[in-house]
Amino acid sequence: MLTAMFTHVASAENAEEAVWHNKIPAVLSEPAVDIDKDPNLLHRYADNAGTKIHYVTMGSDKKPLMVFVHGFPDFWYSWRNQIKAFSENYQVVALDLRGYNLSGRPEGVEPYKTPILLDDIRAVINAESNGRKAILIGHDWGAALSWLFTGQNPDLIERLVVLSVPHPGAITKELLPWNHPVAQSRASAYATRFFARGKGDNLTAEELAYWIVDPQIKSRYIEAFKRSSISSMMSYYKANYTFSQFALNLFDPTMKKIYGAVIRCPVLHVHGIEETHALLSTLDLEKSWIENPDNLTVKIVPGVGHFIQQEVPDYLNQTISSWLKDSGN
Repeated sequence: MLTAMFTHVASAENAEEAVWHNKIPAVLSEPAVDIDKDPNLLHRYADNAGTKIHYVTMGSDKKPLMVFVHGFPDFWYSWRNQIKAFSENYQVVALDLRGYNLSGRPEGVEPYKTPILLDDIRAVINAESNGRKAILIGHDWGAALSWLFTGQNPDLIERLVVLSVPHPGAITKELLPWNHPVAQSRASAYATRFFARGKGDNLTAEELAYWIVDPQIKSRYIEAFKRSSISSMMSYYKANYTFSQFALNLFDPTMKKIYGAVIRCPVLHVHGIEETHALLSTLDLEKSWIENPDNLTVKIVPGVGHFIQQEVPDYLNQTISSWLKDSGN
């Protein structure tokens, strides 16, 4: 579900020894590769109970607000092509999740529980919204959090776009005996490998960035991951993605409220057919969380894996633009 599984594995003898594996994005023409050097790209911080959340923004604050949330292993720069494409007509904001790049890196597991992560997104939106609702766009962990955030904050979000990851509740449903528990357990097994023999905690910045093909882009990722906390990245899984936590979510009042919230705004889900962590049947299950099923648009993209925003950036930008126009934005 919440990370890419790549076909080529660096520093692993075979697929069984890999921490993760999947399709590597093709080498792309990167028109926005140097966006981090653009003087119009501003770096700012929001505060969540003492933890600083770094984000970049580009575009006029008089225009609609569009907020991007990345996943694992990534940082705000994942959205470089989207920032470039949308900043003419929107104020674009792309944050670093806590633990990543320039955001705060609190120690331990507790600071990475879902409610706190949702508060990070709220802090960034509140810092920039000035009364505007946001178009929220998330990938991987960012998609999972964006689903849950939107359900909890209908007053803050007017449109939701998710890449690669169905509603987290749909994953939980797939694990129930009457759905596809064996198949989904296999699809989710990469996360348990992070915990096995401390593999996840022992990853290096270079290993986290091995899937990046372009040397110039890879150097930016390695630099960002060296600033990040790998133990914090693993705490996302320890705090939220163990099977015991899935069970707890069924009974804990706070998590039941977060997972059970109905989404009232239009939703666009873009999903690569070669995505390996979520069964396609979960896309059907996620309709349970949409107040009006007609508000859910699903685009399944052939030949594309996990990192849609990097594998097919032009397609994604055009798809989002068309959908926003058609859904009334």
